[in-house]
Amino acid sequence: MKRIGIALGGGGAKGFAHIGVIKALRKKEEFLPSIIAGTSAGSIVATLYASGLAQSKLEESAMEFDWFHDVINLMDTAKLIVGRKMGGLLSNASLGKTINELIEGRGFNDLETELAIVATDIENRRRVIFTSERTAKNINREELLRFLPEPEPENSKPGFSTLVISDFEDIGKAVQASCAVPGVFQPVEIGGMKLLDGGLVDQIPVDVVRAMGAEVTIGVSLALATIRERISNPMDAAGSVLGILGLHQVRRSLDLADIGFQISGIEKRSSINPKQYELLQLGESEMERHIKALELILEIHNKEEIDTR
Repeated sequence: MKRIGIALGGGGAKGFAHIGVIKALRKKEEFLPSIIAGTSAGSIVATLYASGLAQSKLEESAMEFDWFHDVINLMDTAKLIVGRKMGGLLSNASLGKTINELIEGRGFNDLETELAIVATDIENRRRVIFTSERTAKNINREELLRFLPEPEPENSKPGFSTLVISDFEDIGKAVQASCAVPGVFQPVEIGGMKLLDGGLVDQIPVDVVRAMGAEVTIGVSLALATIRERISNPMDAAGSVLGILGLHQVRRSLDLADIGFQISGIEKRSSINPKQYELLQLGESEMERHIKALELILEIHNKEEIDTR
């Protein structure tokens, strides 16, 4: 079977719609992604899927998710204030702990499904990709550079370099970094870097799953969900700014995928209230609309492989 790779984009609590996408793909074994990458909220679902959680457990986790327990801890935030380390309004340290509990403390090298998590090192203008040693060894750098060219000092062309990290096993902390919305959450310190939301440089990491060896790629966007019609809190403002600034790269990523789409119908739902169970149905329905296209692509790939033998 061809290796299917799926890239899941950010979207706050609306990221639980990705669980519905996974549910639709799990209905047939040949549709199961063996490669997955996620940015921000997409990194949460990507991690839970890659860890082997059953669909029922995925859905149960979404229904039990509590923003003010599983992401934000007021005690952690109070420590930031006392220590005067306010690179953001809040700490999302609880998110890392929640993820590690759900995946039972496993690291990247313990997972059968290849996983990549994207974060941003603003101070060094770098995209940071956390993955396993085996994936890092085989990653195709040309694919990464095609989407995100590095700086060219001799021609005065700016850019973003890419750092692949394969010796960091704390998946929860990597997810925490990928979800650190600038101005809202404190930057996450890893390896001397202060990391923020991966959506700043790669909202839907289709190029990453291609570089990881995916032969058929799916890109799922929640970008429009982060752009609010009315700004009423810092999260709305930060999400809307990220969403608008990143629309051009979202389009590029979706065009890069064999199947790329925006999950529709979630625009008016809250970005901070995860208890919106219909999000799962919206994600499932949207993926099901593209199943026939996926079947056709796999048939074409299989026929081409037979013809070359």
